[in-house]
Amino acid sequence: GLGSALFVRDLMRKLVSGPEIRIIATPEAPIPVDKAHIVINILYIEFYIRISLKYIMIIWLASYPKSGNTWLRMFLKSYFQKPGTKFALNKDVLDNFRSHGFPDLEILKHLKINFKKFEEIARNWETMQDYINLNNKTNFLKTHNSMCTVGPYKFTSHKNTKGGIYLIRDPRDVLISYSSHLGKSYEDTFKIMSSSDGNESPPLSNKDDSYEKTLLGSWADHYNSWKSYKSSKILIIKYEDMVLQNYDTFKKIINYLNEIDNTEVDEEKLNRALKQTEFKKLQDMEKKHGFSEKLKGELFFRKGKTGNWKEELPKDLINKVEKAFYREMVELGYL
Repeated sequence: GLGSALFVRDLMRKLVSGPEIRIIATPEAPIPVDKAHIVINILYIEFYIRISLKYIMIIWLASYPKSGNTWLRMFLKSYFQKPGTKFALNKDVLDNFRSHGFPDLEILKHLKINFKKFEEIARNWETMQDYINLNNKTNFLKTHNSMCTVGPYKFTSHKNTKGGIYLIRDPRDVLISYSSHLGKSYEDTFKIMSSSDGNESPPLSNKDDSYEKTLLGSWADHYNSWKSYKSSKILIIKYEDMVLQNYDTFKKIINYLNEIDNTEVDEEKLNRALKQTEFKKLQDMEKKHGFSEKLKGELFFRKGKTGNWKEELPKDLINKVEKAFYREMVELGYL
């Protein structure tokens, strides 16, 4: 209808700036307006088909930082690996499984979104997802963003999202790992984790500048936002189960992907992926070859254990964490 035509018009205004986009024909709209068709070739995909059918292609790999997201992505990379290829930590053009961060700086720049203003990123969340979904594939997107709404702008909706895997980890262990990752003290890291204004601000190429990429909220805000999302089925996985019930937990993940995306359940591939992505092996590969996602701290893959907080956190800080996140920690069995 008219709403769809206006959506196409508005989306074109945002997208017809990149060099890959070519308007082949724009015929005059007959009466009534909802009979109009705009034929566009974007990356050799017919845009009018994508708009009319609106395939749902995104599967989110979501978590608060330092909760197992990278480990999950390494497992999936190994599971989908082509026979005869060598598994590696860092991305390769030959990878059969690719996950992309969201929002991605490359897309922000390509769509000419002013990423120095977070409100502009939020305003274009779904525009970027529309653009990503033009490839007519299942898109695995890694994010640390909360499932939130900023003003009228939702982080995502059923129009773009097929499902998601949400990883959750004991906040006492998150605090230790996140502190190392950020190069901040435990107290400063706790302030970030307990702030409803918590955000992720990665450095830009010159290292002296950064931009607010994602809205985290507090650790509890983050968990509750994804737990409460009902427009698509979200699978919630505890980091502790990935460590202590390795086989059953990762098989649950593959079964979920089979349910929502017809992923083949293959025991041989599952066992190979579990073996290739044992935490010690990932750590050894990082020591030998480095890892592109590491910020500060000695290693990205630090320990891969549970319960380190018992030895490392001071008692007063343990009490602060447990008081701040009491309801959620009881719900998840951490208290």
